[in-house]
Amino acid sequence: MAKATKQTKKFVSSGKLKQEITKRRQHQKIKQKTAGREATKLRKERKGKGKHADDDSELEGSDDEDEDVTLPAGDDDEEEGGKKGKGKAVEGLKALAGDDAAESDDEDLEDFSDLEEEDDDDADDNEAALAADEAAMAKSLADLAKKDPEFFKYLKENDAELLDFEGGENEDEDDEEVEVTKKTKKDKKEKKTKGKGKEQVVDEDEMMDYDAGSDSEEEPEFGQPEEQKEVEKVSVSMKMLRSWQRAMIEQSSLRSLRKTILAFRAAAHMNQDDEDEIETKYKIDSAQVFNKLILTALKFTPVVLNKHMPSKELASGKFKTQPPPNAHPTLPRFALSHFTTIMYLIKSLPSAPTGNEDVEGAADSLLYTVVTESTKMLPWVMEGKRQVRAYLKLLLDLWSSAADNVRIACFLAVRKVFVAGDETIKELCLKNIYSALLPPLRLTSAHTLPSLNLMKNSAAELYQINPAISYQHAFGYIRALAIHLRQVVRSGQADQEAFRAVYNWQFVHCIDFWSTVLSGACDKEKVIESGGLASPLEPLIFPLVQIALGVIRLVPTSRFFPLRFHVMHSMLRIIGRTGTYVPLAPFLLEILDSAEFKKSNPKPSSLRPLDLEYVIRAPNSYLKSRVYQESLADELCFIAGDFFALMSRNVAYPEMTIPVIAHLKRFLKKGGGSGKVKAQVKTVVEKIELTRTWVEKKRRGVNFAPNEREEVAAFLEDAKVEDTPIGGWMRLQRKVRDQRRQEIEAAQREERMDRQDESDDDEDEDEGSDVDMGSDEDDE
Repeated sequence: MAKATKQTKKFVSSGKLKQEITKRRQHQKIKQKTAGREATKLRKERKGKGKHADDDSELEGSDDEDEDVTLPAGDDDEEEGGKKGKGKAVEGLKALAGDDAAESDDEDLEDFSDLEEEDDDDADDNEAALAADEAAMAKSLADLAKKDPEFFKYLKENDAELLDFEGGENEDEDDEEVEVTKKTKKDKKEKKTKGKGKEQVVDEDEMMDYDAGSDSEEEPEFGQPEEQKEVEKVSVSMKMLRSWQRAMIEQSSLRSLRKTILAFRAAAHMNQDDEDEIETKYKIDSAQVFNKLILTALKFTPVVLNKHMPSKELASGKFKTQPPPNAHPTLPRFALSHFTTIMYLIKSLPSAPTGNEDVEGAADSLLYTVVTESTKMLPWVMEGKRQVRAYLKLLLDLWSSAADNVRIACFLAVRKVFVAGDETIKELCLKNIYSALLPPLRLTSAHTLPSLNLMKNSAAELYQINPAISYQHAFGYIRALAIHLRQVVRSGQADQEAFRAVYNWQFVHCIDFWSTVLSGACDKEKVIESGGLASPLEPLIFPLVQIALGVIRLVPTSRFFPLRFHVMHSMLRIIGRTGTYVPLAPFLLEILDSAEFKKSNPKPSSLRPLDLEYVIRAPNSYLKSRVYQESLADELCFIAGDFFALMSRNVAYPEMTIPVIAHLKRFLKKGGGSGKVKAQVKTVVEKIELTRTWVEKKRRGVNFAPNEREEVAAFLEDAKVEDTPIGGWMRLQRKVRDQRRQEIEAAQREERMDRQDESDDDEDEDEGSDVDMGSDEDDE
């Protein structure tokens, strides 16, 4: 095979080889069909058998006519030899392109240029047919309302005039676009006249690189100066958007969808630097058009894609795409490219607080909309592993830092990817969401705690979807907590600061998070629904309880009693949801025996009440004060009442409470604590004794032995916790606590607003002083 010429190499690098080969093959098929018809006609006219050989030679000669498409003008290599040189050039092109260039005619095209030609040829006929038969259009809109009611509702609320179709309105086109299109066609004709032979002319501004993730600038057409490629950009208007929307609704037009996506791409890259700015055909000049364009591209694209590449969501949550035989081969790459643009837009939208509530609310609203609508593209992009990984990383970054509504939208998107993805994607979701959860847990305050609880609950839900896959990750992370605790215990007294590796907000939140995961996955009701089949995560309950009790015992000083209460709340969740017994009573009674309750009259203090919800370590100023003692007693009595209420349906409840009642009565007899503390402890003792009497009465009629486990587990199974004396009392206590919590949160919001108003006033004063200083300088 002859060596490829310089002209051949340039033509291959221009990316038009496949188009040239496809065109030639189509031309060859047409020639063969024409020659075949002529040969059949000649056979009928001629009766002699010897003339058939002439017909065959004529058919063979028709193949030579395929060499009439010339290559772009190049160097002197073209003059070396007529048709022989052309044959070598074509052979060299195929060799450089590889075997893929010689594949079947169904190879992926690089753009939608052929699709646009088909739309141009059929547009008039389609529009005339739709205008003449409005009944058929009404039926298609009714089908749209059934298949996608959410999208139809959006159209009805925001673009109701699109549903009121009229025949004449379909012919509207934006004047600016028509004018620029005419100018582009005129430039094409001029290029054709300057070229040699039948050289194919391609408008580079009408092309788009549909390979996902590619945002590089397009190369100018081979053999032409770069200045000729530049075309005046079209300013997107509301009228233009309206015509695209109508075409996509009524005809599911891929051509209009392509224009919408190109304009959406220009909108997403509006804030790029001049050096990095990509070449696009459209420009956006108003904020109203920008918002409308973003919503149009996000809401209309899945509908049109679903028309040409139908997909459905299975019962398992996975997506099944069923492209028809005549589906355009580049639609999957087109969807990936659009999805990449959506991810770029999400990155460019602000997510961090700005201090201005109006600006922040508007940005969060747009970001929330983009994240929510992006999930509708998942059926066509789940095969793109690179794009899905980038999408997950982007969502989890927002999930750990954005506003609460955006966090929820991001989690729902991650959950959808988790359910629809394979095992690799599921493991990636579990690993990355826990990694994204850990950093924000270090800083906990009254302002951040609600968001942290939202993150923990949403991440726990993701781990409960598929416990079999979650087990390996949960095992590794719980084991890491145990290793940290073991290192602190082994350090002994040599390192007094070693306990800080465990006694911090992040460690406490981790225990609380895994208690949420295990209590949800191993819930008693779920086990009953599954026919008694235990969850794969159930074996992890025991090691987590051991870690929690080890943390409680680590530093038994009164300063860290708030941390002890946080860990106990996590254990109460496991007790209530799984029925696992965790011995919390000894650690509660240990607090009553501490130095904080030795004196009946602790030193008075004017300090504010300490809210134990937001602290894990008490300040030094609160130690041995009446405020701290009453705060501890209030939380201790609440946890004790909750613990014994959860255990009140146990057949061994009377025996379980005997040492606790004796210890509490001894505390009251010694006279420790203030009068308020004594009253609270006395109330708890009364409720425990009433419940003990109630359980003893219920179990008088039982006729099973303690070793009959099934009968023991079924004791008072139908009774509710609220039906017990202590359970009814705890229901009232929770209502009082919730009401108090709401009042505290309302006060915190007011305080935060006051601080913000003060900061705004200070900024205004600073600006005023700057202006005055400037005026003085001018006077001088």
